[in-house]
Amino acid sequence: MNPIAKIILAVLGTLVTLLVIAAVSLTTLVDPNDYKQEISAAVYDATGRELTFKGDMSLTFFPWFGVSLGEVSMNNPKGFTEETFASVKQAKASVKVMPLFFRQIEFSDVVLKGVTLNLIENKKGKNNWTFVPPKKTSGKSKRHGSVIESKPKAAQPDSMALAALLVESLSVTDTNVAYESQREGKKYSIKDLSLITSAFRAGEPFTLELNGVATAQKPAVESPFKMTIEATPSGDFKSVDVTTIDLTLEAKGEDIPGKQASIHLQSALTALLKDQKVTVHKCKLSAYNTTLNLSGEVAYAKELDVTGNMNLQADYRKIAKAIGISAPEPTNNNSELILSMQLKMVPDNLALNDIQGSLEGYPLNGDFQYYYGTKPQLSLRLNAEQLNLDPYIALAKLLNESAGNSDNGTKAKKKTQERPSSSAVKAHSNKVEHNAEKNVAKAVAPETLAKLNANVDISIKKMMVNDLTISNIVAKGEGKHGVITVNPLRFRIFEGDVDSILKTDLRGTLPVSSIKLTTDKMNLANITKTLTGTEYASGKLFLNASLSAYGMTEDTVKRTLNGKATFNATDGTLTGLDILPKGTLELFEGPLRKKVKSSLTAQPYKVIRGTLFAKNGRITNNDFVMNAAELDAKGSGFANLASDSINYRADLKFDNVPVIPVVLSGKLSKPTYGVDMKRFLGSSVEDITKQLLDEENKDKNPLKQLEKGLKNLFQ
Repeated sequence: MNPIAKIILAVLGTLVTLLVIAAVSLTTLVDPNDYKQEISAAVYDATGRELTFKGDMSLTFFPWFGVSLGEVSMNNPKGFTEETFASVKQAKASVKVMPLFFRQIEFSDVVLKGVTLNLIENKKGKNNWTFVPPKKTSGKSKRHGSVIESKPKAAQPDSMALAALLVESLSVTDTNVAYESQREGKKYSIKDLSLITSAFRAGEPFTLELNGVATAQKPAVESPFKMTIEATPSGDFKSVDVTTIDLTLEAKGEDIPGKQASIHLQSALTALLKDQKVTVHKCKLSAYNTTLNLSGEVAYAKELDVTGNMNLQADYRKIAKAIGISAPEPTNNNSELILSMQLKMVPDNLALNDIQGSLEGYPLNGDFQYYYGTKPQLSLRLNAEQLNLDPYIALAKLLNESAGNSDNGTKAKKKTQERPSSSAVKAHSNKVEHNAEKNVAKAVAPETLAKLNANVDISIKKMMVNDLTISNIVAKGEGKHGVITVNPLRFRIFEGDVDSILKTDLRGTLPVSSIKLTTDKMNLANITKTLTGTEYASGKLFLNASLSAYGMTEDTVKRTLNGKATFNATDGTLTGLDILPKGTLELFEGPLRKKVKSSLTAQPYKVIRGTLFAKNGRITNNDFVMNAAELDAKGSGFANLASDSINYRADLKFDNVPVIPVVLSGKLSKPTYGVDMKRFLGSSVEDITKQLLDEENKDKNPLKQLEKGLKNLFQ
């Protein structure tokens, strides 16, 4: 044998002998439990928390250098009710010795069992996962042994560090993680968490399985979940090809629509770690028989940059069936919503381009872009042949009713005491409402909408909403420097054309909205049938209005409504009118009662017109006129929207019948309806006098003349 080879073998033999002796010495002569106090002290110096060992430690040295721990726990800082922040019942990890000399880390099985982690935010907003090392006493040496200073080495690239990491398997079982916000009254947890992987090596496929039970307190939800990941890292760990991500959640809870939901996610992607880019080959999310498909790229090197395609398929009848409710039937036996679009998302910008799809089989297309930076910009284009929104409104109503029924028990326990009504209370309520509106306007208008530049172009041939059919919709809007204008807003409804201009000024404390509206030849028969269910009138209706109001809520608009509106209905028939107060017909006898009743059953008219003036929610009308074949009417008075009050008087005059003065008073929402008997009797006497003074009815006998006058009056 070559002498040099003998020397090398001798040296290697000596090294191996020394390593074996060291291993035997460390594992037999050194007891790691003797160093628990030093380890606890080091952890306390770094975190300010106490580390407690409740079990024994053990070491192995060759061929695996490893450590095994019994039960270990770490306490919470002061101010938290829970004593334990984190604990583990058993932990074990080993590193192969020889690969360390070649800058490689090769783990054996890494085991964590019985991990408990309690994350808490207390009522003062402090959390227990922020570690604060204790302050060092000045003058006390921090040196514990000799330190050899050296120049720091260049940071090792992440891919190199990963390439040097090998794991036989990772097992995390019997783990519980809880998060509680005592400040917000929320609590979430993951129970029975289990994570198991196969061997993790460069260039070789591995599998990760994760399952557990996720729970939430508000809303009350419990969801078992299971996830499987199959992936292959490249040889240099610069990329990872994830061939399978499969996640299933089976959520249950009273606050979930239908009280249960099955959610399934399937995806495949490639992560380029060096380039900091992820390519999503496919991503399919399914829930309630609704499917969302995504694909594209996500770059995150400097700023988040997302580009891709998105497809949505939904069927409201299938959604309703999954929830357990009965959905309304579509008009054409098609209840599908299909959408596809290109997605682009970068900081401060979201764009949905080339939107194509259909609703109930009718095509639609459009684009949407929103830049929400320092100078917000919005652009919306929508073209649709037909949109039937009624089934979706009905479905939403059913969902709300279902959710409301589940809340009845809770609401019954929280009965609120009625407070006495007073001017002070009302003033306080108005002030609170005003302040709330100011806060909303402050959050939206000045910071975003007041700076918004917007362009909206909408064209819809036909739309059904709340049993109304609206056609030929054209809306073109512009937002500039806090003023949003929709001009024109045109559509056809009730067989008539509507032309309007909407404007909202968001630059002030409260938004100011205004509308100018004109209508042409609207069908009164359709209007009354749609609004009341009964056709009370026919004819053509013309409206002209110019109104404005402050605020964002109904009450504020009522108090600040100003403007003018005129209405004019022509050439129609009033049918089945109930305009006389209860008991009025009893004032007449025989033919007169029959005549009045007949006039109310069907009354042709030439014109019904009037003008409304609004000032701070007070609506005044002084020129109401109705000219009909057997009935004329005039009216005047006011209604106050803010105080919910009305005071209105109308004089109804049937042929050969005294004037019937009708009075509406009290609450506008539920007015008192009656006859002004004093005026009625006065008008009756006046008519009797006219009859008595009639030359044709004069008689030498005054009593007979009075008899004739009364007969003529009530004939």
